Amino acid sequence: AEKSIASLALRDKKQAFIDTVGKEDNTHQHVEQLAVVCTKEALLPELVMLIRDRMQTPDYKVIVFFTTARQTQLYAELFNLMGTPVLEIHSRRSQPQRNKVSEEFRTGARLVMFTSDVSARGMDYPDVTSVIQVGLPSDRAQYIHRLGRTARAGKDGAGVLLLCEFESFFLQDVKDLPLQTRPSQPLAALAPVMPAVARALASVSDGSLCTAYQAWLGFYNSSLRRMGWTKAELVAEANDWITAVMNRAEVPPLDPKTVGKMGLKGTPGLVIGRIESGGGGGRGDGGGGRGD
Repeated sequence: AEKSIASLALRDKKQAFIDTVGKEDNTHQHVEQLAVVCTKEALLPELVMLIRDRMQTPDYKVIVFFTTARQTQLYAELFNLMGTPVLEIHSRRSQPQRNKVSEEFRTGARLVMFTSDVSARGMDYPDVTSVIQVGLPSDRAQYIHRLGRTARAGKDGAGVLLLCEFESFFLQDVKDLPLQTRPSQPLAALAPVMPAVARALASVSDGSLCTAYQAWLGFYNSSLRRMGWTKAELVAEANDWITAVMNRAEVPPLDPKTVGKMGLKGTPGLVIGRIESGGGGGRGDGGGGRGD
């Protein structure tokens, strides 16, 4: 259709059609891609194993995408507590901080960077060996765009999509891509990393967990139709995540205004109250959920 319109406009003139997409933007058609579908409980140890595996590549350079800024922040804290230093870039960092991290990752090697979609937009990082996407991409285009951070300029690269079982429907959106899938590893295979995971979960700050819980609710609340959940099911899943997965005895309180913005007023399972100073609120992930 585009060529037909152009032909009318350029009638009787020499015509030249230029491919502005280029080979680099077709990464999703040729790069090695793996999807891992796991339980919520296995997500963190699976991610630890994946990152450790990708760090075996000489001069590795790994980008790990998360669904929200607060999730990025939480997982960066957990990995640093586990003794795996990671860079961290998202909207909760100041612009000078983001610029510094971006430049360090761009010019360095043997680095892992945790990020929200701040790093999917217009950032050109050379020699990225792996892209790992944790959680549900907003759509097919986002998955492809993130994947395009690797295998650039003729270099090798690989992509991994790590989904919880309730997010596995997304695989239908990318079924035409060369994406291999595997289930979560058996518990015995994950056992070597479990002590470090448990220690990190015991040490992570309550503030990070509170704001990540709020962001978790906000993100999936904006995807209820895709998930096929009711609001009550959303809250039940969020509460299971914070208690069973993040190993917290109690569900964090949410500010009444935040609950109202999410349209969750009166939903069973929510704890309404004031969040302690430094534990939440603010812009981005608070009301809508997708802040990056």
